[in-house]
Amino acid sequence: MSEDLKLDERIRAEDALFRAMSHRGENKLLAIGFCVALFIHVAVLFIHFPDMNSLVPEKKSENLIAVTKYRPPPPKVKKRQIIQQKLTRKVPIPDPTPDEPEPIREPEPEEDPEPIPDDVEFIIGVPEPPPPTGPLLAGVNNVSNPVLIESTKIDPEYPELARVARVDGQVILQAIVRKDGSVGDVSVIRVNRPNLGFEDTAIAAVLQWRYEPALQNGKPVEVYFTVVVDFSLH
Repeated sequence: MSEDLKLDERIRAEDALFRAMSHRGENKLLAIGFCVALFIHVAVLFIHFPDMNSLVPEKKSENLIAVTKYRPPPPKVKKRQIIQQKLTRKVPIPDPTPDEPEPIREPEPEEDPEPIPDDVEFIIGVPEPPPPTGPLLAGVNNVSNPVLIESTKIDPEYPELARVARVDGQVILQAIVRKDGSVGDVSVIRVNRPNLGFEDTAIAAVLQWRYEPALQNGKPVEVYFTVVVDFSLH
């Protein structure tokens, strides 16, 4: 029994020693951890940390375009050059001798006109205008119309093409009636059916007609006269 007690006490003694050693080790670890924490805090105070703003990327400056309304410069105003003209006024010079009477001047005698010869004829009234050189218009400016002499009127031949086509026609001519009543130049003014021969036969007939000439102030004159020639199968 004694040996068992001794063993039991020995075990208890070893257990107490182990606990004491364990408690001492824990205190040592706590001291070491405290020293390390203290060292870290002191180091943090002396460490220089970079500026956080510098780590933020800078915004790129945008190119801004400012649009302004163009205002043209004011127009240049040319100064008008005013030229002042000096007005001069003529002042009559007074007579230095106002008290003396002015000399009397006798009028110069008029020259006598040259005598008119005895053989000079005097024309009293308005002279007549010179006669016209070209044909006048019949029925204008006191010009009478020429009158056709019926005995000289020859009917024109009916064109063969118009006869076959059974058509009527009318030709208006302008003729010159001379002073002796004969017919001069003839021209066509209008024809209702051209290219059928009405013009040629009408001119050939009118050239053979005779007129009593037109008169102006009782004298025969050469005139332009309109002649109408009708063609009919009826």
